[in-house]
Amino acid sequence: MVALVTAAGIVTITALVSIRSWYKPTIKQGLPSPVTVVLNQDVEVLDKLATEEARSKAKTTALKKSAKHEILTVDYEAFNHSLKKLKFIIHAVREHRSAEEIMPDPLNPKVSLKTQQALIKLDDEKFNQILLSTDLAELVEDRERLAELNSMTEIERKIFFEGLNGQRELRQRKQEVINSLGKSFFDNLAKVNAESLFANAFTVQKKLLDLGLVRGMPRNKIRSNIKILFPGLLNGELELIHKLVINSTDPNLEIDWTKLRQLEQEAMDQVEPVTVELKQGALLASKGKVVSKQNYFYLKELEMLNPQTDWKEIYENFTIITALILFITLFNIITKFRQYSVQQIVMMFTVPITTFMVIDAISIWGVDKLALAPLAAVSILLTVFYAPTMAAIVVLLMAFFMAKAVDMNFWQVLPHLVGSIYAIFLVRKAHQREDLTNAGTKIAIAQVLVFLLTLTLAVEDFDVAVVMVVAACYVVSAIGSGFISLAALPYLEAGLKLYTPFKLAELSNPNQPLLKKLKEEAPGTYEHSLNVSRLSEEAGNALGLNTELIRVGLLYHDIGKMHAPDYFIENTLGKPNPHTTLDDPKKSAEIILAHVPEGIRLAKKYNLPQAIIDFIPMHQGTTITTYFYQQAVEKLGKRSVRSADFRYPGPRPNTKETGIAMIADSSEAALRSIKDIANESEARKMIRKIINARMEEGELDDSGLTRSDLDKVSAAFFNIWKSQNHERVKYPEKEKDPA
Repeated sequence: MVALVTAAGIVTITALVSIRSWYKPTIKQGLPSPVTVVLNQDVEVLDKLATEEARSKAKTTALKKSAKHEILTVDYEAFNHSLKKLKFIIHAVREHRSAEEIMPDPLNPKVSLKTQQALIKLDDEKFNQILLSTDLAELVEDRERLAELNSMTEIERKIFFEGLNGQRELRQRKQEVINSLGKSFFDNLAKVNAESLFANAFTVQKKLLDLGLVRGMPRNKIRSNIKILFPGLLNGELELIHKLVINSTDPNLEIDWTKLRQLEQEAMDQVEPVTVELKQGALLASKGKVVSKQNYFYLKELEMLNPQTDWKEIYENFTIITALILFITLFNIITKFRQYSVQQIVMMFTVPITTFMVIDAISIWGVDKLALAPLAAVSILLTVFYAPTMAAIVVLLMAFFMAKAVDMNFWQVLPHLVGSIYAIFLVRKAHQREDLTNAGTKIAIAQVLVFLLTLTLAVEDFDVAVVMVVAACYVVSAIGSGFISLAALPYLEAGLKLYTPFKLAELSNPNQPLLKKLKEEAPGTYEHSLNVSRLSEEAGNALGLNTELIRVGLLYHDIGKMHAPDYFIENTLGKPNPHTTLDDPKKSAEIILAHVPEGIRLAKKYNLPQAIIDFIPMHQGTTITTYFYQQAVEKLGKRSVRSADFRYPGPRPNTKETGIAMIADSSEAALRSIKDIANESEARKMIRKIINARMEEGELDDSGLTRSDLDKVSAAFFNIWKSQNHERVKYPEKEKDPA
C-alpha cells in the first residue's frame, strides 16, 4: 500500500511540477506569449504581410487601369430628370423671392380663381372633408363659393378636385424645396445676381453629368469637382450652386461591383506569394511579451501557435522526483530514522500536491504573480506533522521546480525559500495552534526583507509602485500560509488520524471525556496509566524520542479495561477478587485479553490518532497472560490447554516508543512492590529481568530498540523509582510525660 501511494504521489507531483511542459496555452495576437518559441532548424515560410501588401497594390492598380465602360453603367435618363428637377427648384425659388404666388389656370369655368386658390390653401384635414362630403353646405360657409361648387355636375366636380389635388401637391413640393434650401440660402442669394447664378447652375449640372456622377459620391467631393471645373466662381456663388446641384442632380453612373471584384481578384491572383527564410535559433516569441504581427503570422503558418508537450522535460522531472524519494526512503531504511504509516505517506504527498496545485494556478495566471505562492505552508505542516529535516527536503525540491517555472529565475523564488526555511525554525517547537498564525507575520517580514535585498542586487532600475505590489504579495503569501496551516490541521488530523504536538497537548488534558470516563470508572487503571506514562517519558527523554507521544499513548493504553474494571487487580481497592468467584482461568483470560480490542473500539469511537491507538495492542504485543495460563495448566494439565487462548492478539511493538511502553507497563507494578530504598540492587535486577524476558520472547524485535537503548531505558526506570522511593528523615518519637 505504501508503494502504491508513493507511486501515485510521484506521478501526480511530476504532472503538477511539469505543468508548463504539457499545459501549453495558445499564443494569441496582441497578448503576452505564455511560452518562448525558438526555431530549431532553418525554414522557409510565407510572408503573409508582404504578400497581402503586394496583393493590395495589384488590386489598386487594376482599378486604375480598368476602363470606365468596364465597371460603370450609364443612366441616360438621369440628365433629363435632373434638368427638370433643377428647373422646378429654380421656379420655386423665384416664386418664393417674389413673394407672389403664381396663380394656376382655372380648372373649371364655373369656379372662380379666388375659390380655387382658397381651396388649394386649405389644410389637408379640411380639404379631405370637402372632398368626401356629399353635403357641402355643412362645410362651406361662403354662399358664393358654395354656389360655384354646387353648380358643377358630379363628374365635373370629380375632375375639378383631382386637378385641385395635383395643384396642392405641387404647392407642397415647392414648400419642401424652400425648406430644404433654408433661410441662409435666400439671404446669400440676395447678395448675388440670381438670374446669372441660375444660368450657371444649369451649366454646372450639365458639365457634371457629362463627366459622370457615380452613385454614392460624397457631397464634399462634388463640391471640389465644381470648384475645379469652374475656378471663376466666387465662394458665395460656389456654395449656392453646390446646394442647387446637390438637391436636383441624380447620379448617372452606377458601379458594376461584380465586374469590379472580378477585375480585382484577377489582379490579386497574378501576384506570387512572398516567402522568407528563417534561420535556426530565430526567436519568434518571448514568454511574457506581446508577439509581433509578423511573427504571429510566421507561427500560424508553421502551425506553432499551439506548442507541443515537452516530454523530455517531463521525463527529467519524473527522474529527479523519483531519485529524491528513493534517496529519502533508503536513508530512512539504513539509518532507521523513522517509520512511516500509509496515512503519513498520504499526508506527506497531500500537502505538497495541494500546494503545487495552487502554485500551478498562479503560474498559469502569470509567473510574475508567484510571490503569492503559499510555500511556507508546506514547511509549517510538514514540520508539525513530521520533522524539520523532511520539511526542509520537500521545500528545497518545491523551490527548485518553482524556479524552473520562471526560467530558473532564482531571485524570484529566493524569498519563498528563505521564508519557508525560517518557518521550520519558528514552528519546530510550537505548542499552541496560535503559534502558526504568529509565525506567518515573522515569515512575512523575512520574505519582504529578502525580496528587497535581492532587488537591490539583481535589478538596476525598478518601479517603486511595482515593488510595493510584489512586497505586498509576499506578505499575503506568508500570512496566508499561517492561516492555511491552522485551518488545515484539524482536517488532516481527523481525516488521516494523525497527531501533532497540539493534538497531543489537547489529548493529555485530564478533562478530555475519555480520560474523565477512565478516572471515574477505573480509578486504579487511571493511576496505573499515569505512573507508566511517567516511567516511559523519562526513558523517551534518554533516547531522544517523542516523549509527548509516549506520555499520551500510555495515558490511553488501558482504556479498554473500562469494559470490566473490577476484573483488573488495580481497581479492586480491597474488594473481593471476582476471578476467585469465577474460578475459570480461560474465562478470566478472555476478560483480561478483551481489554485490547475494547480499547481499540473506544479509541476509534473517540477519534484518537492512529499513533495513539497503536499503543493499545502493542503495549501487550503477543505476550501470554501468565497467571491464568499457569492456573489452567495446574487445573487441566498442559496438554489440555492451548497457549493461543491466553495470548494477546498483537501486533508486537514496531516503534521505539511502543517498545518502551511495553517494558514500562510490565515494570510499573513490579517496581511499585519494592518500597525500600535499600533494595536498589533488587530494583535494578527486576527491571533487567523484565527487559530480558521481553527480548527472549522476541517482543522487541520489531521495535528498533538496541541493547544500548535498553540499557538507557533500564537506567531511566531506575532513576524514576529511586526518586519516588528516596530515603526519608526519621523523626524522634515524642517522650512521654513522667507525670
